[in-house]
Amino acid sequence: MKGNDPLIEVLTRNHDLIVGARVLILGEINSPQLMQLLAPTQSAVVLCDHYGAACAMAAVMGKRLGTSSFETACYKHIKVIFAAASDERILEEIGPLDRVVVFVSKTKSLNQHTLFALQRKFQHEGTPAQITLIGSNDGGGKSADKLVSAVADVYKHDSARKCTVFNGTFRHYDENQGVGLTDCKRLSAVTVGALTLEQEPGLFSQGELDGGSALLLKALSADLVGPESISGPILDLGCGSGVLGLTLAAQGYGPVLCTDISATALHATEQNAQRHGLKVHTLACDMLPSPQLLTQLAQPKFQLIVTNPPFHQGIARSLKETQAMIAAAPHSLTTDGALYLVGNTCLNYGADLKAAFAQVKELIATPKFTVYKATLR
Repeated sequence: MKGNDPLIEVLTRNHDLIVGARVLILGEINSPQLMQLLAPTQSAVVLCDHYGAACAMAAVMGKRLGTSSFETACYKHIKVIFAAASDERILEEIGPLDRVVVFVSKTKSLNQHTLFALQRKFQHEGTPAQITLIGSNDGGGKSADKLVSAVADVYKHDSARKCTVFNGTFRHYDENQGVGLTDCKRLSAVTVGALTLEQEPGLFSQGELDGGSALLLKALSADLVGPESISGPILDLGCGSGVLGLTLAAQGYGPVLCTDISATALHATEQNAQRHGLKVHTLACDMLPSPQLLTQLAQPKFQLIVTNPPFHQGIARSLKETQAMIAAAPHSLTTDGALYLVGNTCLNYGADLKAAFAQVKELIATPKFTVYKATLR
C-alpha cells in the first residue's frame, strides 16, 4: 500500500469536487488515505479490486471484510466494495450519483471495461453525472480524457505530482444502455485440454495461456500419478482466471481452493468453474492464507500447492512476496505435501526453495521458465 499516493494528493488539491456530493470512486486505488477525503461527501461508494487495499480502507472505518469475491463494509455514509467490475451485484449497492471519480489504471482495457459495466448508474432522475479522471502521466493520465470523450464533455482541470486531472459531464443517457460507453475488445478465451476459460481485463497473461503456466501443467501431468494418489486438499495460489486449479479439478483432483488478491480473478475463476460444472472454492487473500484462516475453514494443511507467482508490482520487479511465501509454505503443507512452482529462470527461486525445503527438484527447465517441486522429505 502506498504511503503518500500522488493520485490521492492530487484529489486532495481538488477536494471541492467531491465535498457535499454523492460520489462513486473506482479504478486503481492503492491507499487508505482516500478515506479521510470522503467524510464531507454526502455519500461515497468506493469500488476496489485489490483485497489488501479494500481491507485497509475497511479498517479505517473500524470494519473487517470477509474473504469472498464480493465483500462490503459500511460506516455512516461511506461504503467500500471489494468486487469485480463485471459482478452485477455492485449495481444494487450504488445509490444516486452526482460524480464518478476514476483513478486511471495503466491497463486501458480495464478502465474501459469498468466504466462500461457500471454506466447504468451514471445518472439520477435523468441528470447525467459529472466525471473526474485522475491518472499518473506515465500511466495514461495525459490521455485519460479519451476514455469518455465520445460520451462526455471533458477538459483538463489540474496537473500536479506528475499526474493529470480531467473533469466534465456526461452528455446523454439511455435508460437501457447507460451513457453510451462501449466495452473493451473481448479477450480470447484460453483453451486448456477440454476446458475453455474466459478471460477478464486486468488479469495476468491477457487472452492467452501463459508459457509458465503451460509448462507447470505439463510438469504436473507427468509428475502426478492420478487423483487417487492425492488425498488432501490442493491450493491454487494466485489463481488468476483459474487455469491451474480448474484443470486439476477437471481431472478429478480435489478439493481445490483458489486464492487471489484480485476480486476480478476470483470472479473469473468462479464463472469459469460454473460454466464447466466444476466445484472449487475461492478465497480472497494475499499469497498464502494465514494458518488461523485455514483453521477456520477446517482446512489447515494442503497436500499440494501449485503456483505461478507474480513478480511485478506495476512496472517494478519485486520478489519479496514470493520469497516470503516460499519460506512460509512448509507450514501450510502436510508432511507428504509438495509445492509446485514455476518462475522465470532468471529469478532463481531454487535458492529460496532449498533454504525452506528438504528436497527441491527441477522438473522442467528452459531458458525462459523453470518448474520446481519442493517437498518436506
